[in-house]
Amino acid sequence: MLNVETIIGIILIVTLICYVLYSFSHMEALKALGYNKPWLAWFAPLGLYWALAAVSLDLDGEYNMEVLSFEVPGIVFKLWYLIAVAVSIIPLAGTILSIILTVICAGTCYIKIYAKLDEKDESEVRTLGYLSALFPIIAVFKFLTGK
Repeated sequence: MLNVETIIGIILIVTLICYVLYSFSHMEALKALGYNKPWLAWFAPLGLYWALAAVSLDLDGEYNMEVLSFEVPGIVFKLWYLIAVAVSIIPLAGTILSIILTVICAGTCYIKIYAKLDEKDESEVRTLGYLSALFPIIAVFKFLTGK
């Protein structure tokens, strides 16, 4: 029978492995896109999401981001994660809004990054981008394998 310390130790090791894979894969993607601060990927979630938003804005060469047909100022788009955390304080509805905001904003970042890395149109990778925001293992696999 496993004792509590062993179970906690296993959970910590698995968590550390996931963090390293997640950060390393995103750092490699940021490097491939020519982002000048790929090390921000190691400061998940805030540094990583800032870098993903910044590189997505740079890919367009614009200061504003179009998200679901709405024009969002670049600085607001870069800080979307803080907005999601603030909204999540509201019981139940805030959690749902936070998840929706994460899927929309992180998904938009992944769409732009996948389109650039795969040299495809954004419409071709839209579903995969939104799914990657919901299930980050997709992005990790895609960035590490290049597929």
